[in-house]
Amino acid sequence: MALQWQIVLLLLSALLSFISVAYWTRLARRDRELDRKREDAEKQLQHETHAREDIINRLLKLETSLAVIDQKVVPISTALQAILVKELTHYHTPIMDDLLARIGPPSMLSEEEEVLLTAALLERTLDMGVLISSAERDAAFILPAIMRRAKAECAMIDSIVAQTYVLKFVTVENLPSQ
Repeated sequence: MALQWQIVLLLLSALLSFISVAYWTRLARRDRELDRKREDAEKQLQHETHAREDIINRLLKLETSLAVIDQKVVPISTALQAILVKELTHYHTPIMDDLLARIGPPSMLSEEEEVLLTAALLERTLDMGVLISSAERDAAFILPAIMRRAKAECAMIDSIVAQTYVLKFVTVENLPSQ
């Protein structure tokens, strides 16, 4: 009988050992799976964070580029106006030179001064012999029209700059495929 009890105890201890090994193995496997899932989730989160940071950096670069462009872009009429003013100021008539200096942008001439400048420019378009070149005559003829265009462009740019833009971020989640 003692032998039978020893065999039963031996079988019972073997069974308990088998059950405990199976339990701990299964528990360890589950922990490894949870660790792997946690690592995958962390990698996904890092990837999404890097993607968002990249997008934010790209937006900041675009904003910086736009700010630089806003500062450096001069409307073509304003640039042409500056070229014409430079060509016309070498004749050194003090009243006209003063008016040309205040043309702008932004224009600091009153309407009366603009009429006075237009009259002085009309005088320059007349044949004054060798005192004025044909290029200066052409510049005097073109400048009043260019002044009006430059004033209109500046007003248009001011109205565009006055508008405010709001940038909204929208998140999109990956939905499981069906």
